[in-house]
Amino acid sequence: MIEEKIEYKVYDIVIIGAGMAGITAAIYAKRAGRKVAVIERMAIGGQLNFVGKIENYTGFCITYGASLVQNLYNHIDSLGIEIIYDEVIDYQLENEDKIIKCKKDFYQAKAVILALGSNPKELEVEGEKEFKGRGVSYCVQCDGSFFKGRTTAVVGSNQSAIDGAAYLSQICEKVYLIAQYDVSNLSLNKLEKLDNVEVVKDGKPKQILGNELVEAIILSKENVDEKILVDGVFVVAGNRPNTTSLVGKIDLSQNGFIICDQNMQTNIAGVYACGDVRNSLLKQVSTAVGDGAVAGVMASTFVLNSKK
Repeated sequence: MIEEKIEYKVYDIVIIGAGMAGITAAIYAKRAGRKVAVIERMAIGGQLNFVGKIENYTGFCITYGASLVQNLYNHIDSLGIEIIYDEVIDYQLENEDKIIKCKKDFYQAKAVILALGSNPKELEVEGEKEFKGRGVSYCVQCDGSFFKGRTTAVVGSNQSAIDGAAYLSQICEKVYLIAQYDVSNLSLNKLEKLDNVEVVKDGKPKQILGNELVEAIILSKENVDEKILVDGVFVVAGNRPNTTSLVGKIDLSQNGFIICDQNMQTNIAGVYACGDVRNSLLKQVSTAVGDGAVAGVMASTFVLNSKK
């Protein structure tokens, strides 16, 4: 429980997370006339700060993560949206007035929007960090087109990895699916029918090699190293949501993602979730914007109705 404290900074809506979803929610809520604050512990833009070229965001043939982040700053400034740089350490969400405890202050709101994001799980092998954005990617749909006519490897032992390899087979000359764990419970039929896809079972990634860009991946199979020449490595090991502080306070999926309905409503009245932190199939810039818009509108409506 959060201890008693007299002084709260009071808002209609508090949004946790200043990524694309959180800022979109703030824009819609602010334009609806709500008193809004966005709490961010690091930097505006979230994962956009680590993304290079983007070619699948509607209306932009080509844009860049850094450009979109600058646009977010401009949009925030134009509307006078308040950004609070602080870190949430506890929540009290079940009451009519929601309380958010941060390192610096306490905040109170009628509605809370959780736009906490998630981080891709890494292989944690030598060369991975060095070649991020230079051949190592964590999003097949985002970066697959950059490897048209080239050779790529998808590392993963889940359905998303299988789907990713099938997706890349339409773009790349050759695709390796490197399943480092048992995939006997998954169907590989779709891949077995593709001439340009090779499934490598029980291959443990050991190192990613290259000069300026990725050139190869080293696998360990039965204690023997195998070198596969590739131009790109897609790590599809799943995502890790930033929901540790919400365990036991809100309904989460088995993997820790927030469960909500089509209105972004969680199991708690007045608490919404949007973007990569929610339990959804696709995690893209466009879906984050859509989620944020819905969450901003629905939270605003909730606050309006609570004042009647």
